[in-house]
Amino acid sequence: MSTDLTSVLNNIIDITEKFALSHTKPDDLTSQRLKNDAKKLLNINPSLTAMALGLIASVEGDVDECIKQHTLSLKLGTDPTLNLNYAISMKTLGYNAESYRLIDNTMGLLPDPGFAIPIYLMIAFNAGKFESIQSCEDMLINKNVSIPPHVQQYFDDVNTIVLRAPLPYDMYPIIASLQEAISLNNKVGLTDYVLEEINDELYYWCLVKADVKTIALMNCQLEEALSELEHINLDDLNIGFKGKELNIMSNPAQ
Repeated sequence: MSTDLTSVLNNIIDITEKFALSHTKPDDLTSQRLKNDAKKLLNINPSLTAMALGLIASVEGDVDECIKQHTLSLKLGTDPTLNLNYAISMKTLGYNAESYRLIDNTMGLLPDPGFAIPIYLMIAFNAGKFESIQSCEDMLINKNVSIPPHVQQYFDDVNTIVLRAPLPYDMYPIIASLQEAISLNNKVGLTDYVLEEINDELYYWCLVKADVKTIALMNCQLEEALSELEHINLDDLNIGFKGKELNIMSNPAQ
């Protein structure tokens, strides 16, 4: 692929990433420009065109079109980065469990998976795959790999939760699935997280972009869902939703 077309693709990836991280959607003109740029790749590599259109659909919030385009990209090409970007699109749309399934199947296929580790850890954390994150840490330590701070933070946060609020490892994905379902039902989409220590208590916040009323409703729904889980003690871990940008929060579930 020519340098110009590589720049076109990289520009689409960069722009869609910015929209995803800012929890905003492109306007109609921007969307059309991005789609026109994606179609420039059609005669060179149609799988990349479909992948790019899938990324664009993800920031537009169009789940069906996103899945359609990424599925097409996988039929047209075998590059593992197609799966990687599919995983990123699912994360943008708030489907953490599916995003993890896609990226977990992809890591071993990448020629150099090192660059994707931060993305993998971000997705794994939000999917509650804490055991996988600890295995990744062990692998890097055994290989004597220098771990940058932004990667180490995921390991530290998982270890903090597991030590302070030990649960069976299979419970963390269940909790994550409850958070995911509530986020999707309230049309929140992309989520992030933060750990916070308040008065010697550990708070695990799922960060969302929503107003106070919506966040309060989501926390009530989460509290009710968690109360229905059997054989689980959350006395040492406060779990709740919190506003990502406006520092909006209501009482977390415990």
